[in-house]
Amino acid sequence: MMTVLTLRRGLVVLTGVTAAGLAPSSAAGQGCEPIRFTVPVSLGAAGEAYQPGGWELTLAYRRLVSNQWFVGSEESGSRAPGGSPPVFKIHTAIADIAYAFNDRFRAHLSIPFSTGSLSRRWADNAVHEQTTTGIGDISVLGEAWLLKPRTHPKGNIALGLGLKAPTGSHTKPSQFYLASGPVDFPADQTIQPGDGGWAVSMQLQAFRQVADRASLYALGSYMASPKAKSDVSNAPNGTIFWSVPDVYSARTGVAFDLFPDQGLSTSLGIRVDGIPVHDLLGGGVDETIKRTSYIVFADPGISYARDKNTITVSVPWRVKLNRTKSLVEQQSGSLNAGGFAKYLVFASYSRRL
Repeated sequence: MMTVLTLRRGLVVLTGVTAAGLAPSSAAGQGCEPIRFTVPVSLGAAGEAYQPGGWELTLAYRRLVSNQWFVGSEESGSRAPGGSPPVFKIHTAIADIAYAFNDRFRAHLSIPFSTGSLSRRWADNAVHEQTTTGIGDISVLGEAWLLKPRTHPKGNIALGLGLKAPTGSHTKPSQFYLASGPVDFPADQTIQPGDGGWAVSMQLQAFRQVADRASLYALGSYMASPKAKSDVSNAPNGTIFWSVPDVYSARTGVAFDLFPDQGLSTSLGIRVDGIPVHDLLGGGVDETIKRTSYIVFADPGISYARDKNTITVSVPWRVKLNRTKSLVEQQSGSLNAGGFAKYLVFASYSRRL
């Protein structure tokens, strides 16, 4: 029988973010943050780098609270709509069901559920809150190690390819508050469970053991949407529509076994999340609102593994960001501004069945 390598990795692999933004009352006050942590999700921690065949269930959670406003790379809360930063809170849970055909090939089905709220000062000079709850965009993903685990126990590269379906609503109803009063309108795209488009997901992950208890890791994902824009405008009777943009995420760092016998390990690295100006397959056109940006986080994590169970916690802390200009902002000269979270909280529980 094949020997299964047990390699403590001490990290949470979260691949894919989806565009989200703050719907402005005018084109000049545009907010952004790639805030939705979307499927497919490959969550591993202080477990086996090469897992035997069988099922694995993962329940993952992410907490995001944003109350800071940036123009480009500078914090400027007074320049937010209404003169104060909006506050949005999003709690997302994902059920990821994986089946390993053997130690080299695996498939995932991921189902997200989110609840979100957005509180901001509107055109009527009052603070109002929008809320949404619902199932998000479901994804499937297949992944494979390029090298045979038997002959490469200390390092390997895996590629993944998947599809995201627009199963989550991007039109949850709410109120839009004009100076003359509220009107019925979909809630802000920031807190919608879905983005309204199909997408192709591509990912890469790699590791290399460099010492008895230490390993380097690298993780990357890119979600490409062929749809340029959704069918929801930025405001009632608006002529500019929300984009369905590409999104990407990358992570790299070192994982270390603190107490191998007790299954406790930790990791420290860098994480980058972003929305590009130009999409790979479509989108990024000059008649859409697209929240282009990149955010750099210091990414510490800790994990605990016992028998078939793994628990992980990661708290990425923002160290740099830039709300870059989208095409419509470049052409119109409107302000490239948006709300960002200071830190995120990820937690997960996995069990091999």
